[in-house]
Amino acid sequence: LLTVHSLSGCPRATSAMKKAKLSGEQMLTIKQRASNGIENDEEIKQLDEEIKELNESNSQMEADMIKLRTQITTMESNLKTIEEENKVIEQQNESLLHELANLSQSLIHSLANIQLPHMEPINEQNFDAYVTTLTDMYTNQDRYQSPENKALLENIKQAVRGIQV
Repeated sequence: LLTVHSLSGCPRATSAMKKAKLSGEQMLTIKQRASNGIENDEEIKQLDEEIKELNESNSQMEADMIKLRTQITTMESNLKTIEEENKVIEQQNESLLHELANLSQSLIHSLANIQLPHMEPINEQNFDAYVTTLTDMYTNQDRYQSPENKALLENIKQAVRGIQV
């Protein structure tokens, strides 16, 4: 049966004719390439497996990095909060120190004319010792029962009555 295409013009027929014309050496080369392809196929499978493992490892590393970034962000936020709290505490401390200094000056001024036994008049240098002695006098009033000490304690009460805390 004749068709529009002759055998030499048909791509399928041409390919079949070329295969039929291969020499033994060409056939050996094709077989080697085919076996190399099988070996390469194993190498490709191994490489694919390694790529898969690397991708899994990379995914895990990325997840770990995201966790670390989150932890760092949280720590930075906590640090900022702590720093802000510390600033507030420092301001409160400064305010309290200022108030304490004012109270100390008021106490020194109020008690300037009151002489405790065996002590110099109150001043900034002996302030702590003076307050300790006063605390002892009020805590242990039973030891200070003499009329002079009772009068001294009453004078101290009157002197500090005007100090506002």
